[in-house]
Amino acid sequence: DDQVRHTRESEYPQAFAALLILAIALLPSAAYGQDAGAPAAADLESRVSELFEQTCARAGCHAGPVAQMDLFLTSSQFYASTVDVPSTERPDLKRVDPGNPEESYLMMKVNGSPDIVGLPMPMTGEKLSEDEIQLIEDWIRSLQGAEARPVQETPEIFPFDGWKAINLPTTRMVDQGSWLFLISHRFNPTIGDGYEAFYGLDGSGIIFLSMGYAFSDEFLVSLARSNSADNVELWSRYRLGRQGRDGWPVSLALQGAVNWVTEEPTVQDRYSGDAFKFSLQAAASRELTDGLGVAIVPGIITNPVESVDGENALVTLGLAGQWNFHRNLSLVAEWVPIVTGYSRSTTFGNDIRFDSWGSAFQITTGGHVFQIVLSNSVGLTADQYMRGGDLDIQDVDVRLGFNIFRVINF
Repeated sequence: DDQVRHTRESEYPQAFAALLILAIALLPSAAYGQDAGAPAAADLESRVSELFEQTCARAGCHAGPVAQMDLFLTSSQFYASTVDVPSTERPDLKRVDPGNPEESYLMMKVNGSPDIVGLPMPMTGEKLSEDEIQLIEDWIRSLQGAEARPVQETPEIFPFDGWKAINLPTTRMVDQGSWLFLISHRFNPTIGDGYEAFYGLDGSGIIFLSMGYAFSDEFLVSLARSNSADNVELWSRYRLGRQGRDGWPVSLALQGAVNWVTEEPTVQDRYSGDAFKFSLQAAASRELTDGLGVAIVPGIITNPVESVDGENALVTLGLAGQWNFHRNLSLVAEWVPIVTGYSRSTTFGNDIRFDSWGSAFQITTGGHVFQIVLSNSVGLTADQYMRGGDLDIQDVDVRLGFNIFRVINF
């Protein structure tokens, strides 16, 4: 019996060691369960977030104040905007059905399925590669049992959709590394010229072209030109703070511009000091309620009229508002009263006698903002529209025009 007992006792350490090895082998799955795969899922989500940010959000289609189909694919919003959320185009399907990429409408859109409504995604630019599509599929499959969760951070507030109200600068910026293109046009004849001039559309026009680059999320520089006095404008905007997101009650930006009048004989010498103007405007904007934004834009400009010697600086106090009355449709208005420094002048041959004002019907879609403008001013550069307009609002006479903004990523 002692022999048998000794043999059994000698086996205890071996058995204990075997049980210990087995416990260590099973410990990760027992201790962590489903969370053992969490790092892999987190890595997939991070990579998908970066993909959406670069291909969908930066292009402007699924970011900004009005994302297409209310689908926001910025890094802070994409999860809350997709996972377990019904599709706008196909409400019977979820944009992302957790764990089920085959029934996720997002996958149908990137794969160009015949069951989608509209065009495949992305609609512009290069299509997603097979590896990128597989990445999205793997991410959706990793979401088995996942639930919807709120936006990770406070979305940006946009009191104004455009980078200008009409002429006045707003506080909106573009992401670092993006380009901002703007074309503005005003028909010089007025609507009151009647059907013989096709209500002004047959006449000559003033054109303003601008291309800007964002060196950072808060700093934008642009070079522009107007055919009115062959005016070249170099302007820059720096945003100091954003409403809500930075804890500010308003969004605030500074915009400075240098204007160079190169048309002769508008200036005797295009390289003289009289040909250059310098302006500074401070835009403070606030969204009062959802869809209603206002702005105040005080400004000052030196040498406002190139043909007048020894004049004082011109000071203005611009006011603007935007009312988003239905999804991507808005009404915008601005008024730029002159506080001091007015001198009689002409712009594009028109006698400038009144404060400039304008109103617009605005359509915002993805990275585009389009405005149909009614205005009393032909001036489009800072030194021109700040000087005023030529039409009297009491005569109910205005001219037509348009603005088009577009964010571009290369």
